[in-house]
Amino acid sequence: MPDKKHDILLKEVPNLNCWKEAQEWIQEGQNLVAQLTSKAILEEEILSIDWSDINQQREFPFGLYHSEKWRQFVLATFLADLVSYTIPVDQVNFERLAFVMHLFPQGFRTWWIKLQNNLWWPVGYTGWYPMLENAYALFERSPEKLKDRMVIPNTHASDQPPYLYLFNYSVAPALKKSRLSKNLIKQYVHEIGNQKARGLACITVSEDGKRLADRLGMCCTGHLILDGSIEDVYTTSTIHPNRKPVHLEVD
Repeated sequence: MPDKKHDILLKEVPNLNCWKEAQEWIQEGQNLVAQLTSKAILEEEILSIDWSDINQQREFPFGLYHSEKWRQFVLATFLADLVSYTIPVDQVNFERLAFVMHLFPQGFRTWWIKLQNNLWWPVGYTGWYPMLENAYALFERSPEKLKDRMVIPNTHASDQPPYLYLFNYSVAPALKKSRLSKNLIKQYVHEIGNQKARGLACITVSEDGKRLADRLGMCCTGHLILDGSIEDVYTTSTIHPNRKPVHLEVD
């Protein structure tokens, strides 16, 4: 039986239980991606995986932490974030990433390319998850009360359409405007549209994030100051007169 896609991509990802090996793998990946040139990017070899490709069950009492594939998925996503942002304040906090990916891994997708060493490396990812209605209201009406980027996933089943928090979309700088980047955005918008959300919220740390928020019909409701950096808070708010219509199609 041929290897499944996630087995191929996760094959070289260390187990988080071996932290020294994980740190060395992260450093190697950062170095390789930093050296990427247009000639080195083999765009015909791009793949992505999300949780539906892995889909392992929670086990009492440790939930998904028992799953080696989940731990590899988290580590790969973490590396994808590190290679996407050059400024430390923009990079995701590992504990926050592991926390939200444990509660709601379904909204995360990691993108990979095959580099010069003929191995697959994560170079970008997207993430979204349902958020609580009162959290959405805070983003919409009182963004000045936000103290950090932590938004708790809403894991309670409901018949109502969700409010979605757009956790992140990012790609390594060398791959911006590449086929991989275009596919990443197209897939992300498609996944968001499938949720039929009542509202979208996000905190942007880049111009790319602002452009995507604008494309999704979101408007800036305020700002978050974090470690001296000013970040924009966006929602698809109905209380702001300059709100644009939601547009979930990608050219």
